[in-house]
Formats: sequence, structure tokens, C-alpha cells
Amino acid sequence: MIRRKPDMWSILLVEDEPFVRRAIRNTIPWEQHGFTIAAEAAHGLEALEQMETVSPDIVISDVLMPYMDGIELLQQARKRGNEAAFIMLTCAGEFEYARMALEYGASSYILKLSMDDDKLLEALNKVKSRLQRQVEERAKLKWEYLEERLPYLWKKACGKKLSPMEAGKLAELNMHEIGNKLILLTWLEREKELSCEQAGEMLADERPGSYRIMAYRAMGVNTLLICPGDAAASSALTQKLNGRTPNFTPLCRTVYLEQKTADDVAGEWAQMLRELDRYYYFGCRTAVNGGYPIDLQDEYPAIPWELEQEILHRFAKAAVNECAEKLKELWSFMETHLLPMVQVKETAERLDRLFARISRKPLLSGAEEMLLCTRHQALFEWLSERMIRYSKGRTRPALEETDHKEINRVIHYVLEHFDEDISLQAMAQRVNMDENYLSGLFKKKTGQTFIGYLQQVRVQEAKGYLEQTDLTVAEIGERCGFANPSYFFKIFKRWTGLRPSEYRLALKREEAGL
Repeated sequence: MIRRKPDMWSILLVEDEPFVRRAIRNTIPWEQHGFTIAAEAAHGLEALEQMETVSPDIVISDVLMPYMDGIELLQQARKRGNEAAFIMLTCAGEFEYARMALEYGASSYILKLSMDDDKLLEALNKVKSRLQRQVEERAKLKWEYLEERLPYLWKKACGKKLSPMEAGKLAELNMHEIGNKLILLTWLEREKELSCEQAGEMLADERPGSYRIMAYRAMGVNTLLICPGDAAASSALTQKLNGRTPNFTPLCRTVYLEQKTADDVAGEWAQMLRELDRYYYFGCRTAVNGGYPIDLQDEYPAIPWELEQEILHRFAKAAVNECAEKLKELWSFMETHLLPMVQVKETAERLDRLFARISRKPLLSGAEEMLLCTRHQALFEWLSERMIRYSKGRTRPALEETDHKEINRVIHYVLEHFDEDISLQAMAQRVNMDENYLSGLFKKKTGQTFIGYLQQVRVQEAKGYLEQTDLTVAEIGERCGFANPSYFFKIFKRWTGLRPSEYRLALKREEAGL
């Protein structure tokens, strides 16, 4: 989106003949055309002083003047770093001066004798268009400069330590160059949907003009940075997004920033994240009516690494129930200390990756969905369910695939869902085959009947549980997809020659060297 244009472009009028200055000043309705006469000067020296004071966007200057002419004024202005646009006024016979003015960077020149309002406005409008393009280009570069550093602002807002490189990049960020007035808007992605375009449309109702809007998304939190902004627009935007429901903590927070540094922006962002933590832990109404304050702290207790180790150790032993209990203990610790939601989600993401690594499986799909959770308990349930899915089949060797794509689809489904009710008929529908044809093809490609293959997978999984856990035989049968304990005993003995309890006892005797 485009940055809002300045209300008026300021002009410095430099002319040694008072009646000419007066005529130029009084014959054009300047403000109607987007200009204002900011100052006047009778010669170049006076104009140079005025330029230091009023910083005009445009200088309309005579060429020949006492003390300092227009050409030297232009040269001196450029030496001082002033980038104001120059329109030179010349008389007939002064074309050499006009040529020099253009050579030194003047935008245009006008002959005094043929000058009228239309010609002057035409020259001014050309300059205005060029200046506006320059403003837009500079604003775009500064906005991109901010965008590159947003990850560092986010990291600082989350209370993380920046590397020397990141801290240096952030120190380079001059918010006053970006815009003295900024709206920061943060909300939980799952609870609200808002695009840059939608935010712009909302703001357009409050005040005419265009806005530059930037989005940042991380850990289920969406943030918009809007420039320029004002307190009224910030308040109106918050009301529109949250409604006016009483006793309801908003899921969307806005703050109006004026004359702020990068550290101030990070601090405000951090406070807004803590407000979202209130909902993450307690829910909106509970937070208000129950009065649960969440204050911004300099430091939070570290998540006990020993507890994470216990979770991973139990997962590695396939002790799923114990792993779930330890995971619940970790979640309780984080809620007791009201750790920031972002930190909790990072912990969940880390454990999810470790579960995949230990189980020697690819990362399950849906990790993004997990990080979008807006409630502490929901995130725990997501991670627990994924932990159980990772644990499936971890104790049995991988079975080889065939050279038939549809048979491989059936195999993959069986390996992932062996603990569920699976039938040949359902598999035939899944791969769009006749049931009898699938039965014969499966036997041909794998050397086993479909039922025999499914039983083998379930028995192999059960053997792993018997070897590595203390779960009861009945619990193991249920986890492996057997309808009831009697059927589990029967099928297990058919494949191993032993009942499950006998298999476990034989393992213990072998370990004891008996």
C-alpha cells in the first residue's frame, strides 16, 4: 500500500523584485493545488538562511539577483545536502543561465515575460509528481529495511537474547525514519482472520488517505504494522475487530506508537503478547471475571531439562502411558509459572521433532496446525496424540514395499492404522478395486493374505510392547488393534507359538540367564 501524501508541498519564493513576488504569491490559489508559500527571500543569501529554517520542498527562484544569484544558490544548497526542487525564473537573453541551472540540477525554467498561472502550475505539478515518486521510493526502502529486521524485533519481544549481529541490525533501525506514527496490531491467528487489505479498508473508513501495512506471522500469532497511524484510528480498528461486548478481553490488541524507538516497539509488542497469553491460559471471560493478571517479567523460570529428559526416556522405552504422564507434568509446570505462550509452543515443536527422530519416522504432517492452538490444554492434547502416533510401529522392523503402487498404499495404511478396525472391503474401496481382485493381487505381491499380513503387523507390535513395557497383556492387545483379549491370545500364539504372557516370561528368563 502507498504511504499517505503530505498535506501540502512547501515553497520558498526567491525574487529580488517585490512586485513580482507579490504577483506570484497572490495570483494562484496555492492550497487548492496542494502547495503553500512557506517563506520568501529577496536574494540568494537570504534564501540560503531561509532554507535552513523552513526546509522547503520546492524553491521558485529568479536567476539574476544581488548578493547571490539563483545559480549560486542552487550550487550552495546542493553542497549543504539540500534536495529541494528548483524552478528557475529567467528573462529573455538569459538562456545561458537557464542552461547552467538545468546542468546543476534545476527541475525546469520559465521565462518571466511569458509566465502565466497555467505554465507555473504545470511546472509545479511536474515537480510535485517527481517529488512524490521519490517520497514513495524512500518510504518503500525504509519499510523494507524494517521488514528485514522484524524477526529481530519479534525475538526481542519474546524475551530471547539476540546475537551480536542481530543486536547490531536492530540498533541500526531508526523508527523515526520509518514513521513517527505507527499502529501495532496483534491477534491470535486461529481466532481472527485479517489481511493487510482488510485492515486498510477498515482504516479508510476512519480517515481518508492510504496506509502502508506490513504483516508478520509466527507461532500462531499475527501482527500488522501500520503507518502512518493515529490514536483514533488505533482505537477504531480495535473496536471493529473485537466488537463492543462487555466483560470480554479482546483477542486483538492494538497500540498507537508515536516517537518510539525500536526497543519501545519491541517492549509494546511483548506486552501485547502477554495479553494474548491471558486468553491462551484462562480464556477471555475467565480472565476478566476471575481476575487473573499476567504481568510482563524480565525472566521466567527455565523449563526443567530433567523433566524433558524423562519424557524422552520413557518414549524411547515405548512406555507411552508414562510418557504421557510426564508430558502432563511438564504442561502443568508451564501453566503454574504462566510461561509465555510462544515459549510453550516452541517446547511443543521441539518435543515433536525429537519424538520423530527417536521413532526414526518423518515428521508427521500437521505441525503447523499444532502451533495454531489457542489454548494450553488443546496444545497438550495435540502433542500427546502425535506422541502416540510416533510410537506406533516403532518396535517392529520396517516391512518391504512391493512394485505395485496401490498395494503399497494399502501397506502404508495398515502400518499407520493397524490399531483400528481394518477390513479388506474398506481397503478395496480406498484403492478403488474389486475386493476379490485386491485379495488375489495382495497375496501375489506380498506372499501373504491381507488378513495374515495385518495379523503379522499387530503381533510384531505386540511383541515390542511385551519386550519393552510393563503394560498388561489386555492393554497391549487393545493398543495393537485386537478386538478382545481372547482373540489377541489366539492370534499371538498362532504366530509365535506362545501366549503373550509366556512370551514375556521367556524374555525375562533369557535376560536373567536362566
